[in-house]
Order: sequence, then structure tokens, then C-alpha cells
Amino acid sequence: MRFFKEYILKDKIFKNWQILLILMVSLCLRLYHLGYHDFWYDEIGTVDYAQHPWNNWNAPFYWILLHFWIKVFKISEFGLRFPSLVFSFFSIILVFLIGKRLFNKKAGLLASIFMGLSPFHIWYAQEARDYSMLLFWGTLSSWLLLKAIKKQRLKSWVIFTMVSIAGFYTNYFYTFLFVAHIIFVVTFFKRLKLKLKNLIPFFVVSLCFSLYLNRFLGKFFSVWQGFWIPEPEVRSLVITIENFILGYNANFPSYLIVSILIAVFFTIVIIKLKDIRFRPAIVFCLYLFLTPIVLAFLFSKTFFSVYLDRGLIVTSPYFYLILSFGVFSLNKRYLRTGSLVILFSLICIALYGYYMDWMPTSSFHYTGVHLKKSIKPVVKFIEDELRVRDRIVFTNESVLPSFRFYSPQERSFHFLFVPGEAFDPFSQRPVYENRYYLSTYNLRDFEFDRLWVISCDWSRDGSLDGNSQAVKDFLDRNFRLQFIREFDGLWVFRYDTF
Repeated sequence: MRFFKEYILKDKIFKNWQILLILMVSLCLRLYHLGYHDFWYDEIGTVDYAQHPWNNWNAPFYWILLHFWIKVFKISEFGLRFPSLVFSFFSIILVFLIGKRLFNKKAGLLASIFMGLSPFHIWYAQEARDYSMLLFWGTLSSWLLLKAIKKQRLKSWVIFTMVSIAGFYTNYFYTFLFVAHIIFVVTFFKRLKLKLKNLIPFFVVSLCFSLYLNRFLGKFFSVWQGFWIPEPEVRSLVITIENFILGYNANFPSYLIVSILIAVFFTIVIIKLKDIRFRPAIVFCLYLFLTPIVLAFLFSKTFFSVYLDRGLIVTSPYFYLILSFGVFSLNKRYLRTGSLVILFSLICIALYGYYMDWMPTSSFHYTGVHLKKSIKPVVKFIEDELRVRDRIVFTNESVLPSFRFYSPQERSFHFLFVPGEAFDPFSQRPVYENRYYLSTYNLRDFEFDRLWVISCDWSRDGSLDGNSQAVKDFLDRNFRLQFIREFDGLWVFRYDTF
């Protein structure tokens, strides 16, 4: 409470009707449909991690928080996602404060609007994962670093240190931002009039994280042996920036227009570096925006791929600040107005796509992300029709955990795949033991009267993913198809033996 009074109320942001309006709209957008979708693959992992926060290789802070959260509020779609909403909401306040301190009130307001309306941020504000919490600690630590550099008080550096430790223990992607903080401080050490003692907080943070180094290295080497994230390309950098504005739910023309506008605004900002009044603020934002992205890209090229837009969410506040400053640097008012009208029109279209569950572009634009499926209706339908010797199999392992979570009965579930057609499931990070994987080669040894097959249509255009289609082709040749039904992107097939 003392921190809230000193660092939030002191800035009197709640007496500013503009930021209040932005926060109200942002909150409504995050509350709307918060518990609408069923838990998907990663969120089922969250449920398990929250119940056993120390039994996984991820940074533990978020899971420990949820562990005590669910003891009070229990497990529900709305309840488990609510902490993400809170962290996302307060991050909007922080980006306004940073923009106000670095540039001016207008830039802070516009940056907070970009973050508040971004379908990308709303996505993770409505998902029971640690990315919004990562965003909050990252943005807060950057703001505290600015205050510590300016005031040179021990208290400011101590709070910065504590928040940085919290960031490290929330998500490993915080490492990239922390390195950016160090590079910025070291590069401008003399200009910032810092002393050697000001480097102590960075050593303390590193030392505190080293206490968890064993778990971190365990994940590092395990993921190094094989993981699902594809290696980034140069276009991945452009897609990251596009997603920060429009999220995963826009079409190709929208992304193209946004890319052109961003290129124009960034060019203006680079030119503005000549102005000594704005140079320190621009450089600070460029360092914290570009350094983590470049580091993640180079790391992925050198070791193994970790390049995911959702992890790079920690860099997005500085992107919005640069973009906002570029908009207000346009000399002609009609150019500013026109650019903002175009930007916000595209954002509104993307928001509509988000709430309507549209993903009209290729999967490369939303790596590691899928539209959430309605699992409960499928579970109810199959459970009502299931017989004793019936068996349930899945052709995409992403659906299996959710189905098992919502199923009222303890049953055996299997991931069915065609060797050579689908990815090798054993090269992936296993969620279940190997006995859950079932090859079509030994399916005839699998005793059943009727086989219920659940397949995915991620694009919801009637086309199954590769393994699902290969499995269906095999089953059509070897068994008798009796029933087909589609549940909003999930297909249920029932086969009988001849």
C-alpha cells in the first residue's frame, strides 16, 4: 500500500480523466469474455503447476502466486485468468508513467492506448500464463531504473533490485530485458553520472537468480536436445512488431499497412535523434526495445530457438513509446490525425477478429498459438454416448490435456499418429507418459468396439492438420466410419470394426 501511494498516487494519474478513460476501456476489453473459452493445452499445464508450483522447471514466482490464489478462489476459467488481467492492467499505468517522464503526457497517453487496445496484450491478459506478470515486472523495473538514475537514492536502487529479482523468478525471458538494462547503464555510465556502487544492484540480482541456476540449466539443456519452436527468420522480426499492434487476428493487408506506418514513424524517430532534448529518451526506449529482441534472435540462431512473440511481450512498452513519439513528431496535424485514424481502425478490426476467434493469416504469424477450442461440448457429447468397450483417441496432442481435464471419468486417452506423416511425439516435451502415444501400425492390437477420434481444424475452414488428416485417411481405409460431427473447430469421428 505504501508503494502504491508513493509511486502511483503521487503522480496523480487518477485525477486525469484521459488516462482514467483509457484504463476503463482497457479493463472492459480484458474483462469481456475472460472466462468464455475453455482451458487450452498450456493452461492445463498452469492448473497442474499451480497445484505443485515447485515440480516444474519454469521460474516459480507466478506458479506460487497461483498456488495460493486457487486455495481462495478455486479453479475456474475466469478465476485462474484474473491475475493475468490485473498485471496487464497495471502495466498500462506504468507505460503511461514512463512515457510522461521520458517524453510528455501526450506520448504517455498514446502509448497506453496502444497497449490497452492491443489484441496481443488482451490475448495474454485473458490467458492463465505468466506473460502478463512478466510484462508488469519488466515495465516496473524499467520505470524504477529511471527513477534510481535520476534520484540516486539507496531506496530507489533497492526497490529496483527487488523488482528485477521478481522478474527473473517470473519468466526466463526477463533475462533479455535485464541484459538490456545493463548494456544501457554501462554504455552511458559517465553521461548518467553513475558511480561504481550503482552497479551493485545488477550483481545482487544476478546472485539471487544464481540460487535457481540449477533448475534453469536443467531446462536449458533439456530444451537444447529438442523443442518445438521453429528457428526465427528475418521476417520474424517484422512479424513481432506487427503482432504488438494487431495481435494474431488481423489479415495480410492490415499487417502490411501497419508495417509501412511503423517504418515511417521509426524513420522519423531516428531523425529526431539529432535533437538533444529527446535523444536520451529515444535511446533509452530503443535500447530496451531492440536489445532483447536481437538477443533472443541471436540466441535462437546460436543455441536453440526460444524466439516467441509472447516472451518478447516484455519489450513491447518501449515499442509503443517510440511509436507514440513518432506520431507526435509529424509536423502536419492532418498527417498525425490521418495516421492515427488508420492505425486505430486496423486495431478495431483486429479486436473484432480476436473476439470472433479469427486467424486469417498463415500459422507463421502466430507461432505456438492456436484458437482456443470449445472442449466441454465435445466432452459432454462423447461421455453421453460412450460404451464400455469404446476407446477415445486424439490426432493432435494439444487437445488431449483439456479433454482429460474436463472429463468427469478417469479414462485412458491416447494420441494416435501415423509414423512418417506426423512429427515424432518423442522429440517433443512430453506432457504425458509414452504409453499415451499410439501408432496406427499397432492400432489393430488395440481392443475396442467403437473408436472415437477427436481431430483439429485449427483454421476452422474444414481442413484438418497434417497428422489428423493422415490418421483419418488410414482409418477410412481400415475401419468403418459411422459418424461425423464438428464442434467449432473440433471434429469427432466414430469408427467401428468391420
